[in-house]
Amino acid sequence: MKSMQGRVVCAASDKTVAVEVVRLAPHPKYKRRVRKKKKYQAHDPDNQFKVGDVVQLEKSRPISRLRLLLQFQFQTGTGPRAKRQRRRA
Repeated sequence: MKSMQGRVVCAASDKTVAVEVVRLAPHPKYKRRVRKKKKYQAHDPDNQFKVGDVVQLEKSRPISRLRLLLQFQFQTGTGPRAKRQRRRA
């Protein structure tokens, strides 16, 4: 089963959060690794996730037209980078 790790970027909808997944992929011409970002809509039945939480996404049966992923708490941001991001928000 496919799983991904991402960061919650929007938690305004009821029972749904937007998660941004960043991966490294080689540039087609220059072969340098560049960051590719993609946003997924994930199911959050208890509305427990907040913006900035790092979560683990797992593929599941379709919950709605866009929501194809379930998510589980992976870790909360506690490092210096997470503290900087919380201060900006």
